[in-house]
Amino acid sequence: MDHFAEYMVQKHPNTQDRLKQGLILAAAVILSVVIGAIALITGWIFLMVLIMGVIYGAYYLISGCSTEYEYTVTNGELDVDKILGRRKRVHLLTVSISKCTAFGAYTDEIPDQPQATLFLCSDNTGEGAYYVEASTEEYGEIRLIFTPNEEIISTMALFLPAPLRRQFQ
Repeated sequence: MDHFAEYMVQKHPNTQDRLKQGLILAAAVILSVVIGAIALITGWIFLMVLIMGVIYGAYYLISGCSTEYEYTVTNGELDVDKILGRRKRVHLLTVSISKCTAFGAYTDEIPDQPQATLFLCSDNTGEGAYYVEASTEEYGEIRLIFTPNEEIISTMALFLPAPLRRQFQ
């Protein structure tokens, strides 16, 4: 029987994301005002098309700042994809769940793994965060911090090594 579960999490914008969006908006407003003033002075009405292009460009860039993460568990493999602006999907990593060395709720008491590659794929709230430590062919030792739902956790628990599976029974 195939086991499949997927969950999508939207990353909450942080201060850096808001600053980037504000700067894009400010640049679009300033550029539109300058082009509009030039159009009024010179009488070149076709510059209004350029203003519409600036407004669309600002919309495109601001909407591209939204980030979502999709977690998919399929027959013992966890795939994590990053979706940018709801138009571009980037595959981040694939982890064989049977090769996990640690899995559980993420707290500040979890010791750091300086040799591991860190993947932070959560919603930025810190609530309900879990971590997975495993070995992959592409990145070596990794630590994934993510915010799965109960379906993802229960599906992953089916494929965890026995010592890790006991904590989810």
